[in-house]
Amino acid sequence: MSPPKKAAPAKTAPEKKQIGARRRAGALQLSHATPIYVQLIVHFRQQIESGKWPLNTTIPALENLAAEFGVTRATVRQAVGFLQRERLLSSRRGRGTTVIGRPRRDLWQSVPHSWDELLRSADTIQADVLDLSQPIRLPDSPQTEHGILAPNYHVIRRLLSRDGIPYLVGTSYIDRRIVDEVGVEAFEKTPIYRGIERSRRSRASQGDQTLTLTTADAEIAYLLEIPLGAPIVTVLRWVIDQAGTLIYQSEGQFRSDFVQASRRLR
Repeated sequence: MSPPKKAAPAKTAPEKKQIGARRRAGALQLSHATPIYVQLIVHFRQQIESGKWPLNTTIPALENLAAEFGVTRATVRQAVGFLQRERLLSSRRGRGTTVIGRPRRDLWQSVPHSWDELLRSADTIQADVLDLSQPIRLPDSPQTEHGILAPNYHVIRRLLSRDGIPYLVGTSYIDRRIVDEVGVEAFEKTPIYRGIERSRRSRASQGDQTLTLTTADAEIAYLLEIPLGAPIVTVLRWVIDQAGTLIYQSEGQFRSDFVQASRRLR
């Protein structure tokens, strides 16, 4: 005769509360792959952008949000605090947290699809530029399967901001011979693409770019003022001249809410 099966231990009140909260969470399924507070930031921002949390209204109390998503109050406070720094929410003791702004759509930076479009878009970018130090580990030449590598490259690393919000960390490698030809000042005072366009020895004849959704490491999170592990868009570009030489390579790391890509279906 087999021994009687032991009954499963009864769920404690907090465990029942968390299970019920996960069921009530509905559309938002929290994942362990991304920090919880980052997922809440994205979700709360969507609530504001969609109008589910209208302007000048009070959002649910932190305790209620914590119960709804089965997380601690400190995690919710961390997410709300981030949106306060973005000037989307404002909290006052005894009055709760109010929606005071909506994410701006006019901050989007479209991804160009041709060299001419890239030049035009560079001319229209209105942003504050902060020159950053070059990467600590500077490669001898860019890593690429495109074109013939130039003997040496000039490196420019910049942080671009708009309306006080940093949105892009860009690292550019430019054929050093072009920089020597047109002068380094051309790349300090005008868009990099225009500086390349001024060269008489090299002409852009072919280009490629890739877009990849990745997550912010500690440095990028700090520079872009976003949470560690938050989604970013990495844009890699290669430009080859008429002789088949790689004259330009760049890596742009964008805040995901600042970049959009669209293409007409044919």
